[in-house]
Amino acid sequence: MDTENAKYYFATYRKLVKAYSNYIMKELEKENLSPNEVEVLSYLSITTKASEIAEISDVSKALISRSVKLLKSKDLINISLDTTDKREQTLSLTEKGETLAKKIEDSKTKFFEIAFKDFSQDEAAVLKALLQLMTNNLRIE
Repeated sequence: MDTENAKYYFATYRKLVKAYSNYIMKELEKENLSPNEVEVLSYLSITTKASEIAEISDVSKALISRSVKLLKSKDLINISLDTTDKREQTLSLTEKGETLAKKIEDSKTKFFEIAFKDFSQDEAAVLKALLQLMTNNLRIE
């Protein structure tokens, strides 16, 4: 692969990530949330552990901790200590947080519907396979 194509691919990737973030934040602009707070709320559908959210999202535990504190102060999440490891925080959505998490999920769905609107099933499968190949080559989990 020549480096010019590689530069294009990664520049395009950065633009896609930025477009995704901008779209989600515009959809949620009235909610007064930071991008990191949105991520924490999003990942609560996958795990309830703050440390696992940090690992999955590839950000520091300190940044997740700050976001958790802010979300707690906004009455969007509840925090409790894990029963087996007192150093671990277990998070859960409040009723207000559940409503907001649903709005985030709906915004993500709308973004992907827009981004993939002209893709055939085969094209989407090829893209997925190519991205998986890249992550395998780079040994990214």
